[in-house]
Amino acid sequence: MLTLELDLILGALAIFALRLVGVSISTVRMLMLVQGRRALSSALGFFESLVFALAIGSVVTQLDNVWNLIAYCAGFATGTYLGMMLESRFITNFITVNVVSPHKAHQIAEAVRDAGFGATESWGQGAEGLVGAVRVVIRRRDVQKVIEIVNRVDPAAFITLDETRAVRHGYLRAGRPVR
Repeated sequence: MLTLELDLILGALAIFALRLVGVSISTVRMLMLVQGRRALSSALGFFESLVFALAIGSVVTQLDNVWNLIAYCAGFATGTYLGMMLESRFITNFITVNVVSPHKAHQIAEAVRDAGFGATESWGQGAEGLVGAVRVVIRRRDVQKVIEIVNRVDPAAFITLDETRAVRHGYLRAGRPVR
């Protein structure tokens, strides 16, 4: 009896672990796909499919085992969370912050530079006249810092964020050139 219960628990834990790993791989694979890393995305797709087949096979062969179903669903949910954490911590993504401010673009650029980030200023014609534009290329983890700086200088500034696929040359932080 004890062996049967232990087997059920170990089986459910194995399914949970498979889903956790599989969904985490899926999240990273999608990011690689979006970034244009086709070979790596394809390789991850192979392992994602393998792990999925092993997990679903274990569930389908014992549909009357509610613990396997719960483990499958919980592994998916936890894997999604883990995948997002991996993405935010280990995958270096760059973001371009675009700021439009009719009257305070120069002050925004100066404040961003004072915080150690590079900033490029330009001027353009907006719907209501001349506006200043500031572009800042940063690592994803620095987005909130830059937005706070912009909001402090001009709370009415128009801000957009764009994914940046690659960075060559220039400065991400003062004194740290990108090659």
